[in-house]
Amino acid sequence: MRSFLLLLTLLSQPLYADIFAFKDLEGYEKCLQADHLIDDTATGTGAQRRFLGPAEIQNRCVESAAKLLTGKKDKALMMTFIKMTKRGTAPENAIALIGALVSLDRKQCNEMEIYEVINKALSHPKEESSASNFQKARKVAKTCLKDSDYKKDFTDEKDSSNSYLSSNACEILLEEKLVPSCKKG
Repeated sequence: MRSFLLLLTLLSQPLYADIFAFKDLEGYEKCLQADHLIDDTATGTGAQRRFLGPAEIQNRCVESAAKLLTGKKDKALMMTFIKMTKRGTAPENAIALIGALVSLDRKQCNEMEIYEVINKALSHPKEESSASNFQKARKVAKTCLKDSDYKKDFTDEKDSSNSYLSSNACEILLEEKLVPSCKKG
């Protein structure tokens, strides 16, 4: 009975922010699966304690993964982290990792998994989208437009049946001076 009570007490304790200090894919997966977390932050007058929910935890996990992978030039490892992100959270959250990957190798923009995530992040109204992911997706798309195969495919998105993707793709293409205009509608 004591063992059971001890186990129950341990399981009911909140997780703390050191979960973001992972060093491998296993730690990243645990981070993405955390559903609650207590974050203690030092302030000038002491400390502030905040409760984090799943969405904020997942965003911070992805940020930590991007920092971990930025110094590495291992495309296969980056792709593994991207796939894990897509399984463990909204696919658009992988956009920061995709940015690190395509800055290393623009040919990766043509991988269907990568292309779909970029487009998914651009398939929402700007005002309602996660501003951070939307802006990162715009930046990644502009980087990818330097690849001729991606440019051909992405140019077709200005005529997409998804009006938000069509509008956002058109805006990016106009900014990059790759099309003179886009059809309205």
